[in-house]
Amino acid sequence: MIARETTEGLGRLAVLHRTTLPYSPYQNGKQENFWAQLEGRLLAMMEGQREISLALLNEATQAWVEVEYHRRVHSETGQAPLERALQGPEVGRPSPESADLRFAFTTTQIRTQRRSDGTCSLDGRRFEIPSRYRTLSRPTLRFAAWDLTHVWLVDERTGAALCRIFPLDRARNADGRRRSIPSRDGGGGADSQGRNREPVPGGGEPGLAPLLRQLMADYAATGLPPAYLPKDDLGTVGVTGEIGASGAIGAADATDADFRAASARSHDEDPPNQPKEME
Repeated sequence: MIARETTEGLGRLAVLHRTTLPYSPYQNGKQENFWAQLEGRLLAMMEGQREISLALLNEATQAWVEVEYHRRVHSETGQAPLERALQGPEVGRPSPESADLRFAFTTTQIRTQRRSDGTCSLDGRRFEIPSRYRTLSRPTLRFAAWDLTHVWLVDERTGAALCRIFPLDRARNADGRRRSIPSRDGGGGADSQGRNREPVPGGGEPGLAPLLRQLMADYAATGLPPAYLPKDDLGTVGVTGEIGASGAIGAADATDADFRAASARSHDEDPPNQPKEME
């Protein structure tokens, strides 16, 4: 009765939870008296049964409580427990629905969402986080340790349930096909960072990526010469440093003869800005 699911659930239902001291049965005399009658009456009447199943035990216990225990006159009060309960003041309140009780008796934990597949680990099992919550790096989960078939993703501040999450389907996850992530405005989809993008026929991207285009523009603005030997359409290296029509890079395709010829011509020409020798 001191599990986190129990204590948190009673707190959510506004139930004051008071426990007895350890090894102090006298503080719980009513319950101890019930166990004494259960052992002395019910179990004694079942000693002749060689095999006791759970179904038989439940049926016998229900019949004994409703027919004998609730209607047997107490020696001290002079009334049957059922009669005394009906004559007392009404202190009960409407019971919540079973779904609300299941959600109430849970514990809360903060987990880490994996960016690679949008899952989080819980008790050695992986659960999938819906794609619309992919921006939550530390999702808050509510669950009962004895029942991992019901796990909820909740709001960290209010505790309200956002949605249920389910274990990772490894068979479907191994499939290479992936559905597109819908964008918030109902467009073609969004990338891994949540940015909207237009659908492209055939699955390709519309030209270069914006970041690459920006990098190329920034480099062109510096005015630095290319750090490679450009070649023309014929695959020969232009000794003047001009880029051919194809603009391809081919330093490895240049022949030794091309370099020797270019080097010889550079030695024959006079260096710029140098005075000629006097005859």
